[in-house]
Amino acid sequence: MKKISRIFVFFSVFVGFILCFALSVSAAGVFADADADGVLTSADARIALRASVGLEYLDAARSQNCDFDYDGVVTASDAREILRISVGLGRSDDAGAEGMADAEFVGWTDKYYKIYRISGITFIDGILIANKTYSLPQSFAPGGLLTMCSDAFYTMQAQASAEGMNIYINSGYRSYSSQQSVYDSYVESYGYAYAEAQAARAGYSEHQSGLAIDLTNDTGVFTGSAQARWVAQNCADYGFILRYPEGKTDKTGYNYEAWHIRYVGTRVAQKITASGLCLEEYYGITSVYE
Repeated sequence: MKKISRIFVFFSVFVGFILCFALSVSAAGVFADADADGVLTSADARIALRASVGLEYLDAARSQNCDFDYDGVVTASDAREILRISVGLGRSDDAGAEGMADAEFVGWTDKYYKIYRISGITFIDGILIANKTYSLPQSFAPGGLLTMCSDAFYTMQAQASAEGMNIYINSGYRSYSSQQSVYDSYVESYGYAYAEAQAARAGYSEHQSGLAIDLTNDTGVFTGSAQARWVAQNCADYGFILRYPEGKTDKTGYNYEAWHIRYVGTRVAQKITASGLCLEEYYGITSVYE
């Protein structure tokens, strides 16, 4: 108990010396705003630290908003993250624009990840973002699945096969014009509303990035199959996330797709999967056409 008290006193003194740096919180971005005053300050970090040692009560909503590592409890490490952000240091788990010489900083997400843009392409935490809010230029055309994505898939496919689970690529890279054809065919066959929930408009599809794959199996019926369950349980180990999980349509902008996986690398894939969140929730971004 003495050790905890010393840690708390040291932290409180440290916070006391910090000038009143504050990061404005958007209307949607209440993450980590422990005192619910609309700004993120060292005071929020102090409240989180007090809560971590039982000296402050946080209701369920505020506790969830202060839980940076999604482990279900507010700890001193969560308080440290809030303090880092409040003084302008940013999140310690944000890869930012590492290795991106031409990246332009354009803002923050609602969960305080830095947003960068290179030649019209958006990156968050080192990850290319393509959804209904963040588009890809028509000129962006890698011409096929990127090597890191295809290599990871074939490694995963081999392991799945060894376990009796045959999975195949049903659809990989699509150019801007190919995606336009897909979208138009959905509108013509099923109507506008269905197309909006099931297929991306040209320029807004992850398939154009060369980092997304639609899977199939021997039967052609993937949803609910043993192969779908295997992929959901194991794909993060190979750097993939299930991009449009069940029950997340209001966040992703698309219906549940058991077959659509997105390569983000094992570092990010394992974190997002463990959190139980979709990509939009994890990074605090929207997926809505303007």
